[in-house]
Amino acid sequence: MRINVHAGHNADGRTACGAIGFIRESTEARRVKDAVAWMLRQQGHTVYDCTVDDAAGVSANLREIVAKCNARDVDLDISVHFNSGVGDLAGNGRTTGTEVYVYSPSSEATAHAEKVCQAIAGLGFRNRGVKYSKGLYVLKNTKAPAMLIECCFVDDRDDVQLYDCQQMADAIVDGICGRHMVAEESDEDKSR
Repeated sequence: MRINVHAGHNADGRTACGAIGFIRESTEARRVKDAVAWMLRQQGHTVYDCTVDDAAGVSANLREIVAKCNARDVDLDISVHFNSGVGDLAGNGRTTGTEVYVYSPSSEATAHAEKVCQAIAGLGFRNRGVKYSKGLYVLKNTKAPAMLIECCFVDDRDDVQLYDCQQMADAIVDGICGRHMVAEESDEDKSR
């Protein structure tokens, strides 16, 4: 397959950099995106990184990501995000979980999205399911079938305690390809 993958939002420290809780969305989305891209390439897929790190704002970031995605003919666009808004700072013993957005039930990305949700839920996260949105810019404007993955919640103590970048990336790749593959740790990951 030919696949676009990108981390949502600008990089940390810049405007429109994503949600911040126990972890930072922009940092973790980039880590997961890099691991997903590496694993997909190891399986023989062609992968393009369409991440934008320093756009002028939210709208510019979205436009630039979509322009990069639409510059190539691919089979699937994958947008990696982390959710927020639950505010479970103490931890309640339950994860808030994962969800994946696609444009509509008839999207060719829907079957992949369902499998990604199931694979991430297999790590112990609550499966919030596949959701449909005709208002999300990336889903509405990419020419290839697209899915937006909300890996877990940055402001849920239980989600963050369960979260592991490599396992999350492996679950995403498993959902897309049906094959597990452990990503190699970078030197930065080994030092943590």
